[in-house]
Amino acid sequence: MRALRVPVLALLVLLVAFPVYVTLTTAFLSPAAVAAGRLWPDPREFTLDNVHAALQSIPLLRQYGVSAAVTVLQAGSQVLLAALAAYALVFPSWRGRGLALALFLATLAVPGESTVIPNYETVTSLGLRDTVLAVALPFLCAAYPVFLLRQAFADLPREVWEAATLDGAGHLRTLVRIVLPMARGHVATAALWSALAAWNGYFWPLLITDSPDARTVQVGLSQLVVAEGSTPGVVYAGTLVVLLPTLLLVLCGQRFLVRGLAARQS
Repeated sequence: MRALRVPVLALLVLLVAFPVYVTLTTAFLSPAAVAAGRLWPDPREFTLDNVHAALQSIPLLRQYGVSAAVTVLQAGSQVLLAALAAYALVFPSWRGRGLALALFLATLAVPGESTVIPNYETVTSLGLRDTVLAVALPFLCAAYPVFLLRQAFADLPREVWEAATLDGAGHLRTLVRIVLPMARGHVATAALWSALAAWNGYFWPLLITDSPDARTVQVGLSQLVVAEGSTPGVVYAGTLVVLLPTLLLVLCGQRFLVRGLAARQS
């Protein structure tokens, strides 16, 4: 079995890398070069015209700003509320703590589609439809970051919290100055998870917005497919532009993500 491990891994890498290679090459090739269908195109055929056409076809830069605002607001709120909830579920002793944790875990089993209509009616009744806040509002708190940080806080030595309490530190000071620095790997993991989920959201931003200026890049990408479906190079260039922040987030946060998962498994 060990002899087959390298060929199997190489095949898996090839299966993953080939679509990425096709996307990169098609995004920077002229329509004539794309139509030729060569697997290894001439480097002289590469051009930035497709990227320019994608930026001109839809308000991609404006939608980039909307996605960035939603991502920062949503991920920041989720991590902040998750840290407060996880601290309350681990360190102070209070009646009903186990029930509260069970309710948090139960929400993980609730399909997101079942909350779409109540969220839509609530946001609309508040007069926030077709705004940036409407895109982020239903997702300011999520159960998974709470669960992740709760597990991380539970692994910390309780003696540290007890020593801080004896020294007169309040809950907020203990959380900010002691607990969060000790669990920074998991905090980074929760932030990365929340940011990726916010950036890649599609259905809710499509439902709650009408104007192109209020929509995110994921919705804008679908508009680009409709408008430029006959020119694959432009569509691939738009896809690459939209994917770029996601790739940067994963590459920059990979160290924290691996450390957080490894710390949990040890």
